[in-house]
Amino acid sequence: MAANPALTTETRSSFEIKMIQAGQAGADRRVVYECNFSVDTAISREFMQYLRGHMREIVCLEEGALFDRATLCIAEAESGNDASKTLLVARYRALSRFHLQQYFDSEGDRLRTDMSSKFGGRFTVERRILVIDCVIE
Repeated sequence: MAANPALTTETRSSFEIKMIQAGQAGADRRVVYECNFSVDTAISREFMQYLRGHMREIVCLEEGALFDRATLCIAEAESGNDASKTLLVARYRALSRFHLQQYFDSEGDRLRTDMSSKFGGRFTVERRILVIDCVIE
């Protein structure tokens, strides 16, 4: 598959970005790795407690060299939530897309497997990568 020349490095697929080396365009932009969870309400307290520790572990990987912060949010759907589900959003700010890829390559599978083995079938998760274009404060 030939790369689309109209796409910048920042907008190409994860596979193509994985090929970026540190210092190249796109590799040095901060990104947010976002995980949107829908958790059975019956286990939501236990899941949130576990998730806080899981997030702390991720931020501390490689002595904090990959991520500089994580946030956990309880989400509300604009149309209202289903009482049987608790919606959570975990966001990790990676130092760059390159650093996020280092996480995926080194620890991502292990940490996903751990969560699935503990809570499998009681939650769903959708993940996405957001490349920060600008910050307005």
